[in-house]
Amino acid sequence: MCRFYFGKIRDLTRMKKSKIYFIGRKQGFGKRKWRLSHLENRRQQESDGLKDARDYIVQTRFISLADSIWIRIRPEFTTDKEIDLISRKVEPYRQEKTIINDISSFYNYDSKDRTFDIWKKENIRCPEFLSISPIDADNNMKSTITRIQKFIDKYGKVFLRTNNETAANGMWLLYRKTSEEDILEKLQLLIHRCKNFLPERKDTRIVLVQFIMPEAEQEYIDLYRVHLLFGNILSYYTVTANLDVFHNCNMNLNSIKRFIDLNKSISIIVERHKETITKASRVLGCNLGAIEFFIQDGKPIFLEFNPMWGGQASKVGFGDANVQSYLLENKKELVEQIPNIYSFLNYRNYYKNIFKNIARISGGKSFNAS
Repeated sequence: MCRFYFGKIRDLTRMKKSKIYFIGRKQGFGKRKWRLSHLENRRQQESDGLKDARDYIVQTRFISLADSIWIRIRPEFTTDKEIDLISRKVEPYRQEKTIINDISSFYNYDSKDRTFDIWKKENIRCPEFLSISPIDADNNMKSTITRIQKFIDKYGKVFLRTNNETAANGMWLLYRKTSEEDILEKLQLLIHRCKNFLPERKDTRIVLVQFIMPEAEQEYIDLYRVHLLFGNILSYYTVTANLDVFHNCNMNLNSIKRFIDLNKSISIIVERHKETITKASRVLGCNLGAIEFFIQDGKPIFLEFNPMWGGQASKVGFGDANVQSYLLENKKELVEQIPNIYSFLNYRNYYKNIFKNIARISGGKSFNAS
């Protein structure tokens, strides 16, 4: 049975439709104020899903008439100025409308070191980390390298990266055997990279992050992803690969059996750790997004929160072309075994149900039986 949570939608035949307003870097301002074509980070068939949910929820052109306001931005491209503009636009409505991913929580998830700090204060397991100011590093190169070496010696393998980029941009793996010269080279590259970001993204820093080792004698690294909305679990899946750094697209037919087995059992893991998973989202101030974690010693270690998932799995499917073909050709046999995968791949219906749930939660002010 598929374990997706889509909630029980009330009988809306005698109720008014909920109204939703979208705002982002490319929508909510000027000539693009009302155009769905500029919906930021729009996912495959998401617009169709909204149209299919029109009996429950519709897009409004006026923020004042909205029941819910969905702030949609691609964090890695969002400037401090844009954050301020969106915040001022939303401010008058915070007390009276449902805000989806309030911009006031932006840095909690965009800056990985802030995310880890919040989680650690809430006793939520995540990697150890060391945050470094790029300006301080540039002015005190020798002492910064010493700090980095001590961190590597303690954890054996670490990531050296910027704190606010995605898709492994601005990131390197360092080991105990990494030379001081190599560390210096990578550090200088990151300092230069950060300085390019700082004028428009002042929270940019360098961060060292502990590499989470796979379980003993385990060849593969398994990455779990859970999508949440308003404290409820929407969907989930696991991807796997025998690489230190990998993305969904790196998964090939060598890992297909493990991929299927992991997704057969993921519902048990999600249910077991549901309270911690939802808390990890809540303490960041987010109410919609995807949270990623590893399982180590039977418990999750959280890696990041993505408020606007939109990677390959949300566009074309899981794994490389061979894996995608395998899942399509064997759908009849596998759909009962891994329903979570096929439900997620049914993009149009998936987003229809998301919008129906937004209507269900946020429509209280307009969903009055007549």
